[in-house]
Amino acid sequence: MSTDDASGGAPGLAARLEGEVDFGESARRLYATDASIYEVEPSGVTFPRSRADVRAVVEFAREHDTAITARGAGSSLTGNAVGEGIVLDCERHLDEVVELDPDAKTVTVQPGVVLDDLNAELEANGLYFPPDPSTSSTCTIGGMVANDAAGPHSVRHGTTRDNVRRVECVLADGSVAEFGRREADDLDAVLDRDDRVGEVHRTVADLAVEHAEAIETRYPDVERNSSGYDLESSAAPDGSWLDLSRLVVGSEGTLGVVTEVTLELTERPETRAAALLFYDDVVAAADAVAGSLAADPSVVELIDDAVLGYARDAWGFDLVPEMAGAALLVEVETTHADQETDLDRAVEAARTEATVAVERATDDATQDRLWKIRKASNPLLNRRMGDEQALSFVEDAAIPPERLAAYLECVGDVLREHDLEASVFGHAGQGVLHVKPFLDLQTERDRERLRSVSEAVHDIVLDVGGCVSGEHGDGRLRSAYLPEMYGEELYGAFVDLKRAFDPEDVFNPAKVVPSSDGELVAVDEHLRYAGYDPETVDTALDFGDEGGFDSLVEQCNGCSKCRTTEGGVMCPSYRATGEEVTSTRGRANMLRAAIDGDLGADALTSDEFQEAVLDRCLACKACETECPTGVDMAKLKTEAKHQKHQADGVPLRARLFGNVRLLNRVGSALAPVANRLAAFGPGRVIAEKTLGIDRRRTLPSFASESFLEWVAGHDPAPAAGERGTVALFPDCYTAYNHPEVGRATVRLLEALGYAVEVPEVECCGRAALSQGLVERARGFAETNVEILGEYADRGVPVVGVEPSCVSALVEYDDLLEETGGLPEVSRTVASFLRDRVEAGEVELPEAGDVTVAFHGHCHASTKGWDADPVALLRRAGYEVRPVDATCCGMAGAFGYETEHYDLSTTLGAELEQQLDATEADLVAASGASCSQQLADRDVETHHPMELLAEVVV
Repeated sequence: MSTDDASGGAPGLAARLEGEVDFGESARRLYATDASIYEVEPSGVTFPRSRADVRAVVEFAREHDTAITARGAGSSLTGNAVGEGIVLDCERHLDEVVELDPDAKTVTVQPGVVLDDLNAELEANGLYFPPDPSTSSTCTIGGMVANDAAGPHSVRHGTTRDNVRRVECVLADGSVAEFGRREADDLDAVLDRDDRVGEVHRTVADLAVEHAEAIETRYPDVERNSSGYDLESSAAPDGSWLDLSRLVVGSEGTLGVVTEVTLELTERPETRAAALLFYDDVVAAADAVAGSLAADPSVVELIDDAVLGYARDAWGFDLVPEMAGAALLVEVETTHADQETDLDRAVEAARTEATVAVERATDDATQDRLWKIRKASNPLLNRRMGDEQALSFVEDAAIPPERLAAYLECVGDVLREHDLEASVFGHAGQGVLHVKPFLDLQTERDRERLRSVSEAVHDIVLDVGGCVSGEHGDGRLRSAYLPEMYGEELYGAFVDLKRAFDPEDVFNPAKVVPSSDGELVAVDEHLRYAGYDPETVDTALDFGDEGGFDSLVEQCNGCSKCRTTEGGVMCPSYRATGEEVTSTRGRANMLRAAIDGDLGADALTSDEFQEAVLDRCLACKACETECPTGVDMAKLKTEAKHQKHQADGVPLRARLFGNVRLLNRVGSALAPVANRLAAFGPGRVIAEKTLGIDRRRTLPSFASESFLEWVAGHDPAPAAGERGTVALFPDCYTAYNHPEVGRATVRLLEALGYAVEVPEVECCGRAALSQGLVERARGFAETNVEILGEYADRGVPVVGVEPSCVSALVEYDDLLEETGGLPEVSRTVASFLRDRVEAGEVELPEAGDVTVAFHGHCHASTKGWDADPVALLRRAGYEVRPVDATCCGMAGAFGYETEHYDLSTTLGAELEQQLDATEADLVAASGASCSQQLADRDVETHHPMELLAEVVV
C-alpha cells in the first residue's frame, strides 16, 4: 500500500494550491466509494481552501484532459460523488458561514458547511434551514445543492431548490458566475455579456422558449423531481426571467463547482404535534396519503410492518397494535393554543376505513417516541447481518400521492416475480418512498436481479406519471432512464445545456447526459462488489453473530455517520484529524481492499497498513452502536492486530500494556519506590525510547495499600446484606491505582443494604484485547468465568465501577463458547443502583447545592449505561451538567504512546473546554482513563460513586 503524496500523481498541481493534494494509493481507495453501491477509483484528491484553489484545479483538469467530481460528505446514494479524475473535497476547508442577515432571513455559506452545524448557529436567531435529510449531522450544503436534498419536512417547506436564493459557481473555463433570479434590465445585461456566464444564460433562455411545450407536457406532475436538469422552474417559457440557481441545484456537480450559496431561512415553529395512524397494510397506508395532505401537514411518513413489529416486540412499544400492517406518521406545525385542534384535523384527514388505531402526541417526549419508530427504519435494515443487504437502487422515485397505492401494488408484483424481500418506508407526503430490496451483489444472480428489477420498477414509475428520482439525483443509478422519461426532444436539450456549461466535459461526466465520447453509465457498471473475492480470515475472536470478519467489514454502506463532529462519541480520531482514513468508513474501505487483495499480498498484517489505517483507532466502541450498520471497528482492529502478531510476533510494549493487572499489582507492592521511579526524569526518557511511552505523560501512581488489601481488613457496615449481595469486580485501576473509588463504592453499597463480596479475579481482558493479545484475553476470561460463574448461578449481580472492564465481561461471548451466564449478570454499579432506585427499593438522601459537570465513558455510552450516573447524582440532589463530548482521548494505553500523544491531547483539550463551559463546582468522570487525561490537564475529577458515598454514607 502506497501513501504517495500529491506531486507523484499530478506534477505541479500542489504548487498551485493553498490547500492539500493527495494522489497516493490510500486517497484513491478512500474516495473510490460513497454511500452508494458503486466504486470508481479517482486519480487523486484535492482539498481546496479558497475559490482561487477551485479555479486552479479546474484549470489543471482542462490542461490535463481529466474530470472533476466535487464532493461533500460522500453520502450520495446514487454514485454521483464518485468518478475518475480528480475528486474535489470541499468539506475540509470550505466550511465558512460567510454572512448571516437575520432581518432578511438569509445566510451565505461555503459548500463545506454541515447542515446541523449551520442550524445550531442559526438557533439563537430563531431561524433554520428547513430541508432535513437523514444525514443532517454530516451532509454539507454543497452536497444538498448538488442533489436537491429534502427530507420529511419537505411537505411543508420544500426541497433545497425551494430554499436557495443565490449560487456562486466556478465554471469550466475558470470564470466565476453568480446565479440567481434575473429579469428586466438585469436579465438583459447578463444576456449581453460576451463570456461564458452570458453564454449559459442565453442557452437556457433559448432552450426554455424553444422547448416550452415539451417542458409543459413531459416534466412529471410531482412535488419533488431531482431527475435531469430543471428547465421547468429555472426559466420562464417566454424568456422573461431566468433563475439559474434553480438549475444548478440538483445538477449533481455536472455544470460547475459551487463555491458559495445564499440560503433562505425559515422561522422555527412555535410547536409541533404528531400522530401515528395504523393501517391494515402498506397499500392501505399509501392509499390514505392523498387525503392526509388536505390538513396541510408538515410531515407524512410511511412505516412498514417490519419496523412496527420491531418497535412493538424489541422495544416494548405497546402503542403499536398487533394487527397493524403499516402506519403513517403525520405531523403539524402549529401554535400551543391550536395544537390539539390542528392535530385532530390532520388525523381526520388521514383516517380511512383501513385505519385500525391512532396514537396522538402533543408533548415532546411522546413525539420523540413516535419519531423513534420512523427513524428506526434505516438502522433496522442496515443492521441485518449476512451477505444480503437492503440496497438503495429503486428507493427514490417520486409518485403522485393519489397513485402511490397503485405504484406499491405494481412494485410488489415485480419483487414477488424476482423472489425478493424488501422494506418500504419514507416521505409518503410527497410520494417519495424508499423501497429497499435485499440483495447480495457479490453474486452474479443478484447483479442480474438488480438490473432487471431496476428496469421494471422505473417502467412502472413512468406508467404512473412519476419521476425516477425525487431526492437523491440520477448519478450512476438512473441517468440511463432519462431519455425514456423526458423524451428525445427534452433529452437533447439537456445535452445542449451541458455542452454550453461544460464543453470540455470537465464536471462529473457521464451523469445525467452522456459524456463527450457518448458514454452514459449503466445501473450495473462499476458495482462495488463485482469481482470482489475476499480472503477468508481465520479469526481468533468469534464473528459468528456478524457472519464473519469479512461480513462485518462489508456492513459499512458508506453513509458518513462516522464523520459527525458534534453529538455522540463516534468517531473521535476523525473529529481530531478530519482525515477520511480515520473515520470508521475510511477504515472499513481500506480493510475491504486489504482482504480483497487490492493492496497486495498480506496487506492486512503489513506495518504500513496497520499504522496508516488502524493505529489511530481509539477502540472507543462507539461505532458498535452509533454506526447505522453496526460496524464494530474496535473488534475488527483487535482481530487485525492479532493477525499481525501471528505473522510477526508480539512486541514488548504490547506485552507490557496487555498485562496491566500484573504491572499494577507489582507497582502497588513496590510503592512508593515504584512511584518515584515512574516520576524519575531519566527513567521516563528511557521508557520513551524503548517502549514508546511519551515522557510528557504523567504515569499513574500506585497505591501503597491496594483495594484488595483494604477489603481483607474491612468490617462491613451494619446494614450490609439487608437487601442482598453483590459481587464487586475489582478492576486493575480500582484495585491498585485508585482504591479510594473502590472503598467509596463498598461503603455506598453497604449503606444502601447490600453485602459486597470482592472476589480474587484476573484482568477483565480489555487491555489485552486492545493490544491484539486475543489468546491472553481468552485465558483471563476463562479464569474469570470459573471464579464469577458461581455468582451468575446464584443470580448475584456482578458489578464494577470501570465501564471498560464491565463491558469486557459483557463481551465474553466473543472469546468463549461457554460464558457461565456472566455477561447476563454483569453491569456497572451505577446501572445496578439506578434500577434499584427507580424500582423504589432504595432511596438516596439529597446533597446540598452543588453543580457537577459529568463526562461519561465511551464504553458506557455504547452499552447504554452512560445516563445511569447522571440519573443517580440528580436523585441525590446534585445539579448535573453532562457534556456531549466524544472520547477523552486517553483510551487506556493509547494516550501514553508517543505516536498518539498529539491526537490524544487534542481530544483532551476539547473535553476540557466543554467542561469549563459548564461552570460547574465539580467534575465527575466514570472512567480511570478519563480521569488520568484530565489530571494531566490539571483538572481534578471525582468518581460518581465517591460523590454518592459523600451523600449516603
